[in-house]
Amino acid sequence: MIITAGFFLLSPACSSTTPSSQPASGLSYKPTTPKVFDHSHSNFDFLLKKYVCNGWVDYKGILSEKTVFYEYIDTIGNVEASVLTSWTREQKLAFWINAYNAFTIQAIIERYPIKERSLIGLFYPQNSILQISGIWSRLKFKAGRQNLTLGYIEHDILRKSFHEPRIHFAIACASRSCPDLRAEAYRTDILEMQFNDQTFQFINNPTKGTFWDTANKRLYISKIFKWFKEDFEKKSGIPYSSTTSPTINNPLIRFISPYILDEDVKDSIADNQNIKVSYLPYDWQLNDKAEKPCTVTQKKIDIDE
Repeated sequence: MIITAGFFLLSPACSSTTPSSQPASGLSYKPTTPKVFDHSHSNFDFLLKKYVCNGWVDYKGILSEKTVFYEYIDTIGNVEASVLTSWTREQKLAFWINAYNAFTIQAIIERYPIKERSLIGLFYPQNSILQISGIWSRLKFKAGRQNLTLGYIEHDILRKSFHEPRIHFAIACASRSCPDLRAEAYRTDILEMQFNDQTFQFINNPTKGTFWDTANKRLYISKIFKWFKEDFEKKSGIPYSSTTSPTINNPLIRFISPYILDEDVKDSIADNQNIKVSYLPYDWQLNDKAEKPCTVTQKKIDIDE
């Protein structure tokens, strides 16, 4: 998924002294120390905690604090590539996931409220992110001093470099059937917990992730599992549950099963080798909190380590 963000340009400082000029008598030159990157992503974390509720986003609220938002956008863009490559795997993952989610928000608030813009828009809701032309393939954002599309970040960096299928539940496409945008920034020190929680929350949401039709013995799953099938099949059978059945033949269902919390559903799936799979409808309407007042706190899922 992808976008060209409008970035603030810093004007050259007004000074008659050129970089090669000697400092005035009595003054000593002190080189500027590069700013250390904030791996807590504190500005973004502040905005997410304040303006995201159960996956619904208060885009107007973020617009009201755009100074804080664009400070964070600038930090993403100004990281030197050499510095980024020196980070740990977890630091890179958190950086790119947060960058993707922040750029998606940027694309929306710079066009908010979204309106139908093209012929292709006739096939999608008027407020859908898909009304933004080239949202994933042409619009570009500055990250690590490179201009990148959302699609490049998703497919060429996150998917290709990290081989972590749970990123599909962490990056949010700003639509109602997408995994919820988490109400906090992704952080290195709690990244594994965040991945697990996002995956459990999504898979156990019957309108988004999975729904077991007991009468017809049919499992309805998100189209995300169809679009990125190969990612999940490569990592099937993740041992997050001691009750996972080794007899499940379908590698995609083998990935999903350990995350299902309803033991009766899990047993039914394990007992039905000829299980039928269908896909849930995908709602591309914007996850706009203005259209869905939110007062209920997201249920916390306790995950045994």
